[in-house]
Amino acid sequence: MNTARLVPYTLAAIGLGSAANALNLHLWAYGEPAAGLFPFLASLLLIGASLASTRERTPDAEPVEITRLLAYGFALGAFCFLLEVIGFAPSTFLFLAGVFVLVERMDWKRSLLLAATFAVSTWALFEALLSVPLPHGEWSF
Repeated sequence: MNTARLVPYTLAAIGLGSAANALNLHLWAYGEPAAGLFPFLASLLLIGASLASTRERTPDAEPVEITRLLAYGFALGAFCFLLEVIGFAPSTFLFLAGVFVLVERMDWKRSLLLAATFAVSTWALFEALLSVPLPHGEWSF
């Protein structure tokens, strides 16, 4: 069996764990979205995309880039750690900028612009517009 065929199932399992964890944060409270809604919806998206990709046929000769996969795993671990320390928007910016530049080898100017746009717009949507509390971290100001 090709190890590349295991990746979608692994991601689906991670999505299931994330969805279960998001349920502990509550999805809805006091007539408005709670802290667990965004992670729960993101987990469902991960599960759906992972399982949908299992329908695609992968060539037997397709190599698995273990170093790239490990880099993504390290970046996600760092993101989870930084989320508690510096909060949602800065950790999202650092995660995306790091992945774009170091893993995907994207131009650094474009990477910083995309990462900043996504981090600020996501924060504005959930924290400011929808009043969904996002992690502020220990260093929040």
